[in-house]
Amino acid sequence: MPPMWKAGRTRRRALTVRERMGAGGYTYVSVLIVLVALALAAQTTWIPPGTEAKRAREAELLFEGMAYRDAIGSYWRAEPEDPAYPASLDDLLDDPRAPGTRHIRRLYGIEAGPPRWTEAWNAEGRIEGVILQIEGTPLKTAGFAPGLEELEDAERYSDWVFRFVPPEEQP
Repeated sequence: MPPMWKAGRTRRRALTVRERMGAGGYTYVSVLIVLVALALAAQTTWIPPGTEAKRAREAELLFEGMAYRDAIGSYWRAEPEDPAYPASLDDLLDDPRAPGTRHIRRLYGIEAGPPRWTEAWNAEGRIEGVILQIEGTPLKTAGFAPGLEELEDAERYSDWVFRFVPPEEQP
């Protein structure tokens, strides 16, 4: 087929359909590649709402566990000449050795429903810590605050034990 000439004074050859489509194809492919890259980047940085809620819940559980551990330590240090662990968690709210002394603001995790915490007993039958009673696998398995290294690599929440260790027994 003979080449087609454009009407007008210049007598330039008209572009064929194939020639016109090839001219803008690289831009289209480039835009598609950029969009795919942006979608992949957005997908890798997106955190599902359920994960954020679970992280917040774990932060709350860590706070409660440390509050119990610190309260047991406060109870231990309250009588320097005869330190002892509490006999019950209620002793942390009102120390029977010194009436009116509170070592913890409130007992956490005993609201409506099953309790989240159970006592960790020592050989003398006194409370030296608390153990989490929740089923499931924690998201946080590393990067704990100093003093909580024993929580690292825990496979279940029930492996989270917050135990007060007296200074003379610390390694």
